[in-house]
Amino acid sequence: MFAAVFFWLLRIYSKGRLDGWYVEACIILATVFQIFARAIADYKQSCRFEKLTEEKRNVYLEVIRGGRRVRVSVYDIVVGDIVPLKNGCQVPADGVLFVANALKVDEQEITDSDEIVQKDLQTNPFLLSGSKLIEGIGTMLVTSVGMNTEWGLKMEIQQETDEEKPFQGYLKWLAISASWLVVLFASVAFSVRLGRYFSGWTKKSDGTPMFIYGITTVDEATEFVITSLSFGIATIVVAVPVGLSIAVRLNFAKTTKKMRKDKVLVQSLSAFGRMGSVTTILCHQTGILTSNQMSVVDVWAGGIRMQDMDTVSQLPTTLKELIIEGIAQNTNGSVVFETGVTEPEVYGSPTEQAILNLGNKLGMKFDDARSASLARHTIPFNPTKKYGGVALQLGTHAHVHWKGSAKTILSSCEGYMDGANNSRAIDEQKRKFFEGTIENMCKEGLRCAALAYQPCELGRISTIKEPRNLVLLAIIGIKDPCRPGTRDAIQLCNSASVKVCMVTADDVLTAQAIAIECGILTDACRNIWTGAQFRELSDLEKEQIAGDILVFAQSSPSDNLLLVQALKKRGHIVAATGMGIHDPNTLREADVSLAMGVGGTAAAKENSDIIILDDNFATIVKCIIWSRSLYTNVQRSILFRLTVSVSALAICVVEVVIYDAFPLNAVQLLLLNLIIDILGALALAYRPRADDHLMGKPPVGIRDPLITKTMWSKLIIQVVYLVLSLVLINSEKLLKLKHGHTGNAEKVMNTFIFNSFVFCLVCNEFEIQSVDQTFKEILRENMFLVTITSTIISQIIVIEFASIFISSVRLDLKKWVTTSLLGLLSQVATRFPYPTNQYYP
Repeated sequence: MFAAVFFWLLRIYSKGRLDGWYVEACIILATVFQIFARAIADYKQSCRFEKLTEEKRNVYLEVIRGGRRVRVSVYDIVVGDIVPLKNGCQVPADGVLFVANALKVDEQEITDSDEIVQKDLQTNPFLLSGSKLIEGIGTMLVTSVGMNTEWGLKMEIQQETDEEKPFQGYLKWLAISASWLVVLFASVAFSVRLGRYFSGWTKKSDGTPMFIYGITTVDEATEFVITSLSFGIATIVVAVPVGLSIAVRLNFAKTTKKMRKDKVLVQSLSAFGRMGSVTTILCHQTGILTSNQMSVVDVWAGGIRMQDMDTVSQLPTTLKELIIEGIAQNTNGSVVFETGVTEPEVYGSPTEQAILNLGNKLGMKFDDARSASLARHTIPFNPTKKYGGVALQLGTHAHVHWKGSAKTILSSCEGYMDGANNSRAIDEQKRKFFEGTIENMCKEGLRCAALAYQPCELGRISTIKEPRNLVLLAIIGIKDPCRPGTRDAIQLCNSASVKVCMVTADDVLTAQAIAIECGILTDACRNIWTGAQFRELSDLEKEQIAGDILVFAQSSPSDNLLLVQALKKRGHIVAATGMGIHDPNTLREADVSLAMGVGGTAAAKENSDIIILDDNFATIVKCIIWSRSLYTNVQRSILFRLTVSVSALAICVVEVVIYDAFPLNAVQLLLLNLIIDILGALALAYRPRADDHLMGKPPVGIRDPLITKTMWSKLIIQVVYLVLSLVLINSEKLLKLKHGHTGNAEKVMNTFIFNSFVFCLVCNEFEIQSVDQTFKEILRENMFLVTITSTIISQIIVIEFASIFISSVRLDLKKWVTTSLLGLLSQVATRFPYPTNQYYP
């Protein structure tokens, strides 16, 4: 805008003898475009943030409505809904408890208190939306939703953070450095121009000096100074790379929009920029590497091991009744029989659904089994101790049913039920048999659970807190198959030198089998550590061993945090997944945090950089590919913009210093600026897709320079080529014109230089775009073809029909062909036998 005002004042001073109103118009148009481009990008980013906020808080859960369980979004919960709560969940609305069993709640997010609050029906039955259940189970009645809750009010006042965008620091340094260099060289050219003039070296067409002391008038000298100054300012306007930020904004806007279709939601742009540099992914097993669609495929009960679930109904009657009793009562899930539907609807966690489906195959009538006994006392499932129980009253006697990790339950068992409905003691040989059965199931990649019960007197129910003297009813092997495409995605990571470390709370043998199935492990018993083993190491030992761990079994969220810290100390760029309410610390510590859109809690989503909407590991790999694609696109845009800036500056400086002439006038330079900032940015920002070939090389370090040595080489060669072309044109061997400062010859030469420069830039765009694409692939990129075509058509219109506005003349067909050939040769000159970008094979 300063330049526009400056030219306007000069035009007033010179009474319209300069270029005219269109000079200021070009500057204002360029400035307005940049303002609108930034405003539109910021507006779209604001809209994206609003949608993102809504998406990341969208959690699906089960509620009881109209007497039956339904799965609804947290946004669809209404006052009056009954919400079952269990350890690890986040309270979705304000409500009041009417069932509570050892319920402990963390309300730090709401009240800023570090204390864990005990909830009960007598003294403190109220729950606040956003609080987290640390222990226990319960059921609440919803009393407030949406903005009427404490959590809703707190979330409403949160605003988008003004985070630093990826590459922002580097681009800021690059733009400032380039700006100072441009000003320096433009000042040198201006000074040389004035020095030549006032020293008498600048000649008229008749060979006499343009400036003769005492003869040349003040007006003539002033006009020469103003013309030279306007040329210098126009050179600065076009050469200063102000369009770099616009190119980066366009790239980010288009990339994040396309990623949304690939089930990736970006919350932090800076973290997304780091995703392409990730060297290690800490990935949870359940629900990400596996499908989280569990089913019981192996059962030992009554002395028989059954792998065909259709035969389990043949178990002895008493044993079957005990198993059904334990399954129906010791669960947070439910089974609903709809009228006219043969198969019942099963609700609950994936593990609970698998066990309830086993009960259905045993002939369980869920509602009848629940009403046959009275639950007097519940021991909520404890993820640390890995068991949970329920005490039942059956007339004058009682049963306490336990469910949990097979090894944990077996260690508390003193007997087992045989095939004749008899309880037999477990001797040493039988215990080894059971342990071997569990080990065999684990080696097949099954998660092993066990069902057991404890008969007791009715008066002792309230005193039972832990499993003791149990009778083993069944050992259950639950299969959670790997997701389709997971193995290929992990192989793709391996080819890109990105290590995948599987973290899980499962047994070592189960984790090992699943890791082999997924392709993480190729050799059993290697690179496998447990959380307990890792905790015992010193800090130095943790750092030394962390990079070799491929499977981290029996680990807790605190163990995962230690592993992330150790990896970062060794220089790894770590991406970590998180799903539960205990994962935020690990997510905050990781360089890139990934929450799951389906199975993730609101706490995990709030503390993540990227949300994987389909919980699929293959989508995480797509995220890496998109990040690398963005990196390459930004490099393309920077290379093109710097090539234009340096080329324009070099041509102007060389022409002024050596030939004492202006090859490009102010309007032509400003027209170039419009072509670069509008059409050039659009042409290189719109990439149709990200390709797997970007995973063919190791990640680029986050501190590696954005502009590689090869890119500098291409830039220098392009500039040298343009300068040599300029020398060739001025030598009169190409145009064969009688050069001089009179007539039309000078205008023809300058128009020819301007046209050649534009075609060189067009071909340079094509060369940059075609580095990793075939000609057929480029022809499928509509936006690129439209922008290139628009540039060429605009140039033809300007030269042939609007030459008066840019002080040019029309060119004949021969000169058009010659300028086109000069552009094509510029592409050949910058072709390299080695890649420009680090990710190209």
